[in-house]
Amino acid sequence: MKKFEELNENNSTIVEVNGVEYRTVQDPYVGDDGDEYHATALDINNNEYLITWEVVHPETTDESEACDWKNPDEVRAL
Repeated sequence: MKKFEELNENNSTIVEVNGVEYRTVQDPYVGDDGDEYHATALDINNNEYLITWEVVHPETTDESEACDWKNPDEVRAL
């Protein structure tokens, strides 16, 4: 698995929540119900988290517009 410092805007979705930066280690994927996207991410100390985004534009075929990628619904430690 990549380390936090190896992840950037070219290979990761980067979000900041409550002053903490998280960088995804995988592309966000659609959840089983189709209402959310999920991705595993790291903080600066390489702690793992699961980030969840709500689908806000279910009718779009462009995944870049499906969610508010800068504002996840949940960041949960793994």
